[in-house]
Amino acid sequence: MKNLKHKIILILSLLILTVASIITFYNLYHEKEENGRRLSEAYQHVHRTYNETLEDTIRLYHSRAEANLRIPGIIESFAARDHDKLYDLIRPDWEVLQHENPWLTVMQFHNADGTSLLRLHQPQVYGDNIASKRSMVAYAHKSAQSIAGFEEGRQGLAFRILIPVFNQGTYIGSIEFGIAAPYFTDKIRRFAGYDSFFFVHKNALGTFGRMGHSVIINEYIGIDIPSSYRPFIRKYADNYSKLQNGIIVYTGETYEVNVLQIKDYRARSVGAIMFVRPTGDFKGHLRHMIVASALIALLLIFIIAFLVDRGYSLITAKMSFQERYSQMILDSVPSPVIVTDGEYLIAANSSFLEYLHYESVASFKRDHLCVCEYFETGDTDEYLMPVHDDQRWTEYMLEHPLQTHKAKITVEGVTTVFEVRISVLKVNEERRYVVIFNDISMMQLQTMTDPLTMLANRLHFKMVYQHTVNIAHRTEKPLGVIFFDIDHFKNVNDQYGHLQGDMILKQIASIVRQRTRKSDIIARWGGEEFVLLLPDTSLEESISVAEMLRKAIDTEEFETVGNVTCSFGVATLEENEEGEELLKRADERLYEAKENGRNKVIY
Repeated sequence: MKNLKHKIILILSLLILTVASIITFYNLYHEKEENGRRLSEAYQHVHRTYNETLEDTIRLYHSRAEANLRIPGIIESFAARDHDKLYDLIRPDWEVLQHENPWLTVMQFHNADGTSLLRLHQPQVYGDNIASKRSMVAYAHKSAQSIAGFEEGRQGLAFRILIPVFNQGTYIGSIEFGIAAPYFTDKIRRFAGYDSFFFVHKNALGTFGRMGHSVIINEYIGIDIPSSYRPFIRKYADNYSKLQNGIIVYTGETYEVNVLQIKDYRARSVGAIMFVRPTGDFKGHLRHMIVASALIALLLIFIIAFLVDRGYSLITAKMSFQERYSQMILDSVPSPVIVTDGEYLIAANSSFLEYLHYESVASFKRDHLCVCEYFETGDTDEYLMPVHDDQRWTEYMLEHPLQTHKAKITVEGVTTVFEVRISVLKVNEERRYVVIFNDISMMQLQTMTDPLTMLANRLHFKMVYQHTVNIAHRTEKPLGVIFFDIDHFKNVNDQYGHLQGDMILKQIASIVRQRTRKSDIIARWGGEEFVLLLPDTSLEESISVAEMLRKAIDTEEFETVGNVTCSFGVATLEENEEGEELLKRADERLYEAKENGRNKVIY
């Protein structure tokens, strides 16, 4: 025993020699966290300023457009497509707007058919079909709605605002304003005191694509970056493979970098703004860490040697054979196993501690009182929670012995579903619970997922459905159901084969998945029929979702087959209505859509 004690002291002494390094790394980590926090706050500040600037700009040019349209003769000239008269009427206001904002590079009138009526910045160029070249213009004419975002045009990449114009209720076209990107970087630079640089995505280069560039980060190209800053940007590119927030040490100084994405009208990234400012360095921290680490190492060696010498005998005496034997039995079980009184953790096996990344029960209990703190809600009522019907989870399990109990736990972003079993152990007058967690995640996934489309299968949907109906009744919130299936799908299988039919099923599943919320439940009901569950969704919203999906499928190009359509039936939950009745009504609407020509939404 003494030899073992001496070995422990020696090993611990050697380990303590690494404490200085550990403390150094900890302080570096702490400093990194602080820098990260400051970086996050700075990013939020810049992001908020940027968004407010965008909103103010949109409101400003909406008001300018309304003022321009109130000029006598403007609407009439616009509707008559009289280029010269419209130019004479609007030119004085164009000059005022340019004087107001020198970064206003574009003001343009578009006809409703997508052709250019008047470019104030290039009045001699008009009549071209601009909608065929710029998707933002095409979308604005199609929707007759106001939209805004960055997009490439004849004048380069700019923040563009398209405002619809109506004449006596008839859509006649739109007014477009284009503001150059430096307008926004200058505003944020003046407000926050950062040096800033503009990067353009390679897919949005347009006329920039013909320029020579030497600063490239992944798919982004720096525009007009001063030569004095280019070595710094290249250093940043060496450290980061993509544009992101970070800390850069360059020529002995530490710099904080914030990156703000700029997006088009479809919320797709077309570029980014990089903001740079100096921050504190690590040299002073390093000196303090070295001194502190050395002192702590010496102190710990002395304390540990003393404690091990004095306490080893006491610890050994208190550890009974039965305790070691019980722990050995627990550790022999491959699944996580715990012993609890229903509220506090008492003991656990090595599998449990390894799963939750704890070295001991004591270290676990420093952060948590009960394993039930990890329990998460699921799509159904079968998942355990810390309290069920005013009962602790252990008591609830014991009172429902015939029920299969499950627990959902997420550790470091990985979610595992366990089947939970419990046994009661009485020690004197006290009760202990032995709980075993068996991992059934893979089995759960296989039994709940349609293997072809990777959507939820009918079984999964039925389990989630009644739970969702109950919540909707309890909270008095709307609940929508959409049934839809593929029109003439049998003909597709007969003509092109079942493999091609499978490809269509998977493609339609992908279309629907991309256009629905994470909270929506999409399931393959059977064959070519699908069902979509829409929590917190009214009838009007459900109809809109169905119509959107119908159009998306109708306009999709399917390999070999070409065009494919679907019929939709929509219903929403009524007061005191049973779940089966709601499904029946939605299915009847689908049948009605099929009977009335298909490729329709019936509600």
